[in-house]
Amino acid sequence: MEYFLHFTTPFGLALVITLMLIPVWISICSKWKLFDEPDSRKHHTSMTPSMGGIAIFAGLFISFLVFAQISEPDKIRYLFGASLILFFTGFFDDLMDVPPLKKMIFQGVSTCVIFFGGFKIMNLDGIFWLHEIPVIFQFPLTLFLVIMFTNAYNFIDGIDGLAGSLGVVASSCMGALFLHYGKYDYALLSFCMTGSLLGFLFFNFSPARIFMGDTGSLVIGFLIAVLSIELLNTGVRQPDIAINPSFIFAILFIPLFDISRVFAIRVFNGTSPFHADRNHLHHLILRYGFGHRSTALMMSAFSLFFISIQLIFPNIPVNLFIVTSLFMMLILINPRVLGLFATMHHSFFGNRSHKKIGMGAN
Repeated sequence: MEYFLHFTTPFGLALVITLMLIPVWISICSKWKLFDEPDSRKHHTSMTPSMGGIAIFAGLFISFLVFAQISEPDKIRYLFGASLILFFTGFFDDLMDVPPLKKMIFQGVSTCVIFFGGFKIMNLDGIFWLHEIPVIFQFPLTLFLVIMFTNAYNFIDGIDGLAGSLGVVASSCMGALFLHYGKYDYALLSFCMTGSLLGFLFFNFSPARIFMGDTGSLVIGFLIAVLSIELLNTGVRQPDIAINPSFIFAILFIPLFDISRVFAIRVFNGTSPFHADRNHLHHLILRYGFGHRSTALMMSAFSLFFISIQLIFPNIPVNLFIVTSLFMMLILINPRVLGLFATMHHSFFGNRSHKKIGMGAN
């Protein structure tokens, strides 16, 4: 019972803190006119309070610092410091639109902090047939992958409930994995993240009363990336109880697939990879008449689907799992398959776009 309370109490505190802070922040946003204004790229049509990441950040780290019995204080300090850098980067971006290059510079600085704090990719454990990484390549690989996933999570925060839902799936699975490895500090941090994101989702599921903003998405994406590195390194060091690295890939798969697909489309069209458009997965699904809530739940179900495959077939080689996941995702977003999903969905719940979309539409 004590062991159970060791994780449920911090989870509950993070949930409660976030639930209590968001209404206060919504009132402040209304008073100070801190709204996310609708435009041609966005799906909301009314002025909506933003920077809900402030409450997420507070709930996550207050509950963690209250209950954690930190066994690696130096690494946690580096992680907390790096997260603070991105928190303020996102805060000022939500206020005044920080240019993408400057945001990436701050992401790079944060990655440097955690790298020198001990969070570094030293072994890929067979991913892309790579194992131990030479020291000279550890920093650029860590820098590239952390920045890539941080932006992937940031970019996918485009509709009500989506980023929060995917964050709940990722953080809860990571918490379970850290428990498996006996890394209780990181398990606690993961479950605190789950609690704070669930508290936020209460106000963010469609119709959203508040948005996460870069204040939240940069920090959560960064934390998920860093915790993935810690999971991978822990598995390499503890081979007797190691989980297949496919599990970590499955947790990260949907945001990584989305950003890779979008960047490929933009480059193919001759535009900048960072030029905003409506080619993300959630945009594709919305075109078939799904509402924000259904789209967020569908993409979360996709994520759980790939995680379940790895659980059902734990011995599948990681590279075969990667190729299989890519192939299956391409099938799931095929126009005919999405059209079939849309037909079944609309027969029960109606067409949220109020327009007919053909089976072959793209």
